[in-house]
Amino acid sequence: MKTIRLIHNLPRSGGTIISKSLGAQKDVVLLSEIHPEGVALSKKMGINVPDFDPIYQSQLWNNLFKDDEYKKICNSNLKFIEKIDLIYVKVELVKKKLIIRDWAFVDFFGIPFSKPTYKNMLFETLKSKYKILNIYLLRNPLETLISCYNSLPFFKDNYKFETFIKSYESFFLDTTDDRNFKFEDFCIYPEENLKRICEKLEIDFDENYLNKLGNIKVIGDPTGIESKKINKEKGNYSKNLLTKEQKDKIDNNNDYKNLMLKLKNYY
Repeated sequence: MKTIRLIHNLPRSGGTIISKSLGAQKDVVLLSEIHPEGVALSKKMGINVPDFDPIYQSQLWNNLFKDDEYKKICNSNLKFIEKIDLIYVKVELVKKKLIIRDWAFVDFFGIPFSKPTYKNMLFETLKSKYKILNIYLLRNPLETLISCYNSLPFFKDNYKFETFIKSYESFFLDTTDDRNFKFEDFCIYPEENLKRICEKLEIDFDENYLNKLGNIKVIGDPTGIESKKINKEKGNYSKNLLTKEQKDKIDNNNDYKNLMLKLKNYY
């Protein structure tokens, strides 16, 4: 069976810089924040719609198609899976490996633009046709929440604490222990963790990947997009921004306590 590699992560969990680091490995074609409903949702969000089309990304960043082929595809009405199939064939022809970072925000958050399904739709769409090699990226729930509040303008108005916890827990329950990687660990020991990720995805680790990092195209966090190096020091937002009273209230929240019990092997 044909093999596709997937990166799964919630927003503000290191997906941009980690996927960019994977895109800098040898013989890799990387697509970023791809989802079966990605183009439609990006229209609702009022962001750059073509960027979320896998065909557009594969052509703009990797020039996989001849000009006439690309024009023909753009004028067709291909389904999402048909686009991935076309891209896969082209990637195989140039003897590279396809890695797709999914847009899990759509599946596990979505609001106010769509209703979350709490299932990874990219994985569900591809698993019947492809062998899937995947990894999941985790970040401490409080750090993720505070970073979302600070970086995503719509988040504070649409996500109560309990709503966020439900989405995070749904994502975590969809993960696999031996394929989970913590963003915090990656920041401290990037090369060691990146080597382990490459092993899971069955791609060769390139010792010189940092020299190529600045040339890898992705969509996602603006800082990650522009990064030419890996920032090994990430702020502890919950420690620095929450008062003792706020932290005590969170620690006593039953939903939060249940989530952290499930995460006991990680946090």
